[in-house]
Amino acid sequence: MRVCSGQGCLRAVADDVRFCAACMSERAEAKAVPDDGIREHTLTDAVRYHFLYAGTRWQRVRDLALRRCPMCARCDRMVSAIVDHIVPSGVAIQQAIDSGLYMLDRYAGFYFHTNLHGLCRACHYLKTMEDKAHTGPWPDVVAKERDAPRKRYVFV
Repeated sequence: MRVCSGQGCLRAVADDVRFCAACMSERAEAKAVPDDGIREHTLTDAVRYHFLYAGTRWQRVRDLALRRCPMCARCDRMVSAIVDHIVPSGVAIQQAIDSGLYMLDRYAGFYFHTNLHGLCRACHYLKTMEDKAHTGPWPDVVAKERDAPRKRYVFV
C-alpha cells in the first residue's frame, strides 16, 4: 500500500494505482473542457494522422500543392512554406467517409487537392488559431472536390 498522489490527499491506495477514486474524479472534472466551441484540432490531427504526413503519397500531393500555390494564399507576399488543409484534415476525412463515395480509401479526404493551399508560417499560425475558434459546420469538401474541373485528355 502507498499514499495517493493527489495534492494533500493521504488516502491509502494499492501499489499499482496512482490516485484514489476521489482524486481521480476531481482530476477528470478539472480536465473536462467546457463546450465553448473551441476545438483543439491541430495537435490531435497531427498526432492522429502522423503516418499520413510521413507517407510518400502525402509528399507527392504536398509537392503538387506547393507548385500550384507557390505564394501564400492569404497574404500573397511570402513564399508558401506549409501546405495547409483549408478544412482540418480530421473533418475532411470524416466527410469523405460519411459521403460513401470513397469506400476503398479510408483517408481520401486527407488528400483532396481542393482542400489544400500553401501558406507562409505566419499566416498558417493565424489560420490555425481561427480554426480552433471555428464554430458551426465546416464547408463540404466532398462537394468541392467533386465539382472541381478535371483534366481532360484528348487523343487525336
